[in-house]
Amino acid sequence: MRHTTSLITVLGVFAVVAVPCAASINLAYSSYDTDQDGWQVRDTVNGSTSYYTPDWLPSGGVPTGHLEFADITPGGYVFEAPTQFTGDFSAAVNNGGVSFDWMADRVQDGKRASVIFLSGAVRLSASSDPDPVPGIWHSFDFAFDTSVSWMINDGLGGGAQVATMSDITSVLSNVTGMDITGETWTGISETTWLDNPRIYMNVPAPGALALLAAASMVGTRRRRN
Repeated sequence: MRHTTSLITVLGVFAVVAVPCAASINLAYSSYDTDQDGWQVRDTVNGSTSYYTPDWLPSGGVPTGHLEFADITPGGYVFEAPTQFTGDFSAAVNNGGVSFDWMADRVQDGKRASVIFLSGAVRLSASSDPDPVPGIWHSFDFAFDTSVSWMINDGLGGGAQVATMSDITSVLSNVTGMDITGETWTGISETTWLDNPRIYMNVPAPGALALLAAASMVGTRRRRN
C-alpha cells in the first residue's frame, strides 16, 4: 500500500507539470515589424507566372506591421515564403505546426485560406473550414498531424488525397517552398492581408524540465525506500 501511494504521488507531479508548461519555438517566422521580410506574391495567368512585391504596412496588423496585396490580374495569386521557410522541419511532425494571421475583404463561396508546402512536385496543403468571413482578421493554426485534414497531391496528374503521417513527414523533411492563399475571388476584385506566418515546434518550458527532473528524483528515492 505504501508503494502504491508513492507511485500515485509521483504520477500526480507529472500531471501537474505536463498541463501548464507547454511552450513553442519558432523554426521559421516573419513578424513584418520592419518590412516584407523577403515575401513575394506569385501570380499565375494562363500558365504564365509573374512576381510582385506586396505592400508593407507598419500598423493595423496583428498587432502591427503586416503585408497587403490588392489583386491586379484575372489569374490566381499566393503569398510566397522566402527561403527561411524551406528545409527540414520534420522535428515538428506530431510536435508542432504552422500558423498565420490572415484577412480578405471579399471571399467567394468555396474560397478558403490555405497553406501549401511544396517538396519538389509534391504538394501538402491544409485549409480553413468553413470559408473565412471577409473583413476580419483570422488566426489559423494547423498542427503537423492527422488531427488536421492535410491533403497530398503527388503532382502526377491525379487529384489530392488525404495525407497520412508518412506523407506529412516526407514533405516536411524536404520543404522546397511554402505558399499562403491570396486569391479569394474570381476576377480582379479582392485585397488580402497577411501577418505572423510561422512554423513552430513544441518544447518543454525550462520550468517543466526542472519539475520533471525533480519528479524523477522523488520516484527514484521512493522506490529505494
